[in-house]
Amino acid sequence: MDRLMDWKGRVLRRRYRLDERINVGRTVEVFRAFDLLEEQEVAAKLPLPHLVSDRDYCDAFRSAAHRATRLHHPGIVPVIDYGIEEGRPFVVMEMVREKTLHDLFEAGKKMKPVGALYFTVEIGKILAYLHEQGITHGSLDERHVFIFPGRKAKISDPGFPIVLGAGASPHPLSQDPRRDIQDLGYLLYRSLTGRGKSEAADDIRGGRLRWDAEVPTRVRGIVQKCLDSAGGGGFPSAESMLRETISALREEQPMITVPPLAQVEEPETTLEAPPPAPLRIPIPHLKRWQVWAGAAFLVVAAIFLTVWILSAVITESKVEVPNLVDMSVEEAAKVADGRDLGLLVVGQEYDADIKANYVISQDPQVGVMVKKKTVIKVLESLGPLTVPNLIGLTLDDARVVLESRGFKVGEVIYRETPGYSDNRVVETDPPYGSKLSSGDAVNLVVSTGASGS
Repeated sequence: MDRLMDWKGRVLRRRYRLDERINVGRTVEVFRAFDLLEEQEVAAKLPLPHLVSDRDYCDAFRSAAHRATRLHHPGIVPVIDYGIEEGRPFVVMEMVREKTLHDLFEAGKKMKPVGALYFTVEIGKILAYLHEQGITHGSLDERHVFIFPGRKAKISDPGFPIVLGAGASPHPLSQDPRRDIQDLGYLLYRSLTGRGKSEAADDIRGGRLRWDAEVPTRVRGIVQKCLDSAGGGGFPSAESMLRETISALREEQPMITVPPLAQVEEPETTLEAPPPAPLRIPIPHLKRWQVWAGAAFLVVAAIFLTVWILSAVITESKVEVPNLVDMSVEEAAKVADGRDLGLLVVGQEYDADIKANYVISQDPQVGVMVKKKTVIKVLESLGPLTVPNLIGLTLDDARVVLESRGFKVGEVIYRETPGYSDNRVVETDPPYGSKLSSGDAVNLVVSTGASGS
C-alpha cells in the first residue's frame, strides 16, 4: 500500500496534479486530481502497481480509454484525457460528487417500484447507446452507477477491463450486451428488496427471489427477464427492455411523460341523429317542383347539422400545441399538463443560445391541433460549451480535448511562432472562453518553431 502513496503529488503530463487518493478498487486506484490547464478538479484513475507489468491488461486499459473519449452521452461520465506516465497508463475523467448506488445500499435505502422503473429507463437508455456503439460495459455494478437528482443516473468505466482473480483474464467476462442487462437485473433486485450482496447472489442462483408485497407482479417480471437475458432467455436487447419498462411505467402512472409503445387510436364516437319522423305537410295539392325543393332543403339542413355536431365533438377532443421553446423543462411540463398533454425529454444538447434545462425544440410544432394526452417530445439544452484553453498543447492533445468536449476541429493553420516548439497550439478561433454549441468547429493555429530560435 505504500507504493500507492508514492504517486500522490505527482503531475501527469505536466497537467494533472494528483492531490488525494480517494478510492482503491480491484484494478485501479482513483485520485482526486487538479487540471492545471483548465483549473478544475478531475478524477484520475491508474492501474494498481502490480498490474503495470501485465501487458494484456494495460493494452486493454488504454484501448478502453481511447474508445471512451469518443462516447458522448449525458448518462456516461466523460473521459477527458488519457496517456502513460512512467510506463503506467492513466485516464482522466470528470469528477462526480453524487453518491453511487453502492452508497445507497450501504445506507440501507431501497427504491420504490415506480422509482425502480424510472431507474431502469435511465440505465436502459445508456446501455442502448453503448451497445449501438459496439461497446459492452462488461462490469456494471453498484460502484459504477451514480445517482443524480431528478431521477437521473450516470455510469462510469464502460468497456474497461476487470480482473477476476486467480489468473483469470483481465478482460470482461463476456462481450455479449445481454450480460449488461443481466447485471442491471441484479442491481434492480437489490434496489427493490434491500438484500445484501451475498444474499441477492444466493437468491438469484437458487431461483428463489424474495419480493416484498408492494412490488407489482409486472415489475418482478421485468427484473426476472433481465436476470435471464445472458442465458439466452429474457430480453434480447436493451431496446426491448426499454419498451416493456416504459409500458409498465405507464400502467403505474398513466399521465407520466414517457413515450407510449404504440399510439392506440381511441374509436371516435359518431353521434347519429335519430331517424326523423315522417314529415306530414298539411298542404294539399303541392306541385312536384315544390316537393323536390323542400326535400333538397331538408337534406342540406341535415348535412349542415351533422357537420356542426361532428366538428364540435372533434374540436372538443383536440387541443392546440403550445410554444415550449426557450422555456424551462419544468415550466414546459406544467404548460403541457395544463392542456392535458404529456412531455418527454428525448435528448440533451449543448446550445450557445438556449440556457441549461430549457427547451431547444419540440415535436409536434407549435400551433398544431393534436388529441389530448398526446406526448410532446422536446430537446433539452445543457447550456453552452466553453472553448477550453488549448494554448501550449500538442495538436494531437488539443484534438482529443476538443472532441471529448463535443467540438469539432476546424481549420488547422501552421505559423512560425517564436517561443513555442513545433506542433504546439498558439491560438484558437474562437478564443478560450467563447460559448459555442455541440458540434461547432474550433480553428487552431499551430507553431512550426521559429527560425534561428
